[in-house]
Amino acid sequence: MEIHKPKAAHNWSEFLIEIGTIVCGILIALAGEQAVEAFHWRHEVEAERSALHDEARDNLSAVAYRQAEAPCIDRRLAELEEGFRRQAKGVPLEFRQPFARPPIWVASTGTWDIAVSGQALGHMTHKEKLSFSDAFDSYKAFARLRNEEDGVWRRLALINHREVLGPGDWVELHQAWGEAMGTNDRTKSLMTYIMGKAALGQHPQPIADDDAADLKAFCTSLF
Repeated sequence: MEIHKPKAAHNWSEFLIEIGTIVCGILIALAGEQAVEAFHWRHEVEAERSALHDEARDNLSAVAYRQAEAPCIDRRLAELEEGFRRQAKGVPLEFRQPFARPPIWVASTGTWDIAVSGQALGHMTHKEKLSFSDAFDSYKAFARLRNEEDGVWRRLALINHREVLGPGDWVELHQAWGEAMGTNDRTKSLMTYIMGKAALGQHPQPIADDDAADLKAFCTSLF
């Protein structure tokens, strides 16, 4: 292999050409590196965005399921109110079926939590990051409300054992009913916001057959 030894520049013109060649080589290398890095982060951001939209769609499905439950929850709370009136008058409640809490489908934010600890979000626009942050904060609030609501309805299930309940137990049931009413109102307000401003352009999936069957069973009247 023939090796060409570098030649010293004989004048300023040759020296400047040598320097220009070196500088051009460095600039080309840097530009290439930046292009590769930009392509890499464009791919990473798109993958992150797609994953966040997938999780948003799942969360919207959870919210849509709770919205489908809403008329049944309203009716069940009204039935409980009527049951308390009957109990206060000494009239047997005579439920047609055991009292049951609403089927629960909780929102998740695992993908967002992972994204926050990564670097892809840093390559999104400020506006897009704010949109994701606001939406997933809403999903977290919905998950907290759903768990709170489920806990209250578990307390209400005490009414299934009314033959052994004392006066203090009925007071506890009245209190749980009031909390359920408040949680129901807050959940409705939050769901309206999520399905509007926090939807991120996504749409919920149709309710699966098994989930629809659970919903139908819950919606059966107590009286």
